[in-house]
Amino acid sequence: MGHNRNNGHNPKLQIFIQPNIGLDEDARQSVVALLNTLLSDEAVLAMKTRSAHWNVRGPGFLDLRTLFDRQAHQLNTLLVEIAERVRMMGGFAISSLEEFLHFTRLEEQPGEVPGIMSLLADHEASIRFLREDTRTCLEEYEDHGTYALLVRCIRLHEKMAWILRSSIEPELTPDESQGNKDHSKSGSHATAERG
Repeated sequence: MGHNRNNGHNPKLQIFIQPNIGLDEDARQSVVALLNTLLSDEAVLAMKTRSAHWNVRGPGFLDLRTLFDRQAHQLNTLLVEIAERVRMMGGFAISSLEEFLHFTRLEEQPGEVPGIMSLLADHEASIRFLREDTRTCLEEYEDHGTYALLVRCIRLHEKMAWILRSSIEPELTPDESQGNKDHSKSGSHATAERG
C-alpha cells in the first residue's frame, strides 16, 4: 500500500487526482471521448484550411489568403480550448496525426488542395456533428460546461461557413435585390389572400 501513495518522500511516484465536479467517471470518460473526436475534426479542418492558405492562387489571391489565414488561426485557438476541456475532465487530449486521422469524422483528400467549396462542406458537416454532440452532452451526460463549449464551436463554424458561402455567392445588382424583395412580398400577399 505504501507503494501506491506519494507521501513526498518518493517524487517519482505519480498520483492522478480525478476531478470531483458532479459528473461520475463514466460520464467524464464519455465526454472525453466525444471531445477527442471533436479535437480530431478540428485538427483536420485546421490543417485543410492551412493547406488552402498555403496553396491559394488565382483571382482574389490576397483576399483568400487573408481569409484562410484568419480562419486557420481561429481553428487553432479552438483546438487549444477543446484540449484544455479534455484535461479539465481528467482525460488526456490526443495529439498525434495518426490519432486525429483515426478519430475524425471528416474526410481527407490527400494530394488535393481544399477549395472554398470543400472547406464550406467541412464546416457544415462539423455543424451537423456538433448539433448531435451538444444534445448528447446535455441530455445523456448533463455536462453544461462542455455543452457551452460545443455551442461556441457551432457558432464559430456557422460564421466561418457563412463567410465562405458569401465569398462565392454572385453579387446582386440593386435591381435584382429589389426583384427578390418584390417576389417575396407577392408570395406572402398571395398566401394572405388565400388564407
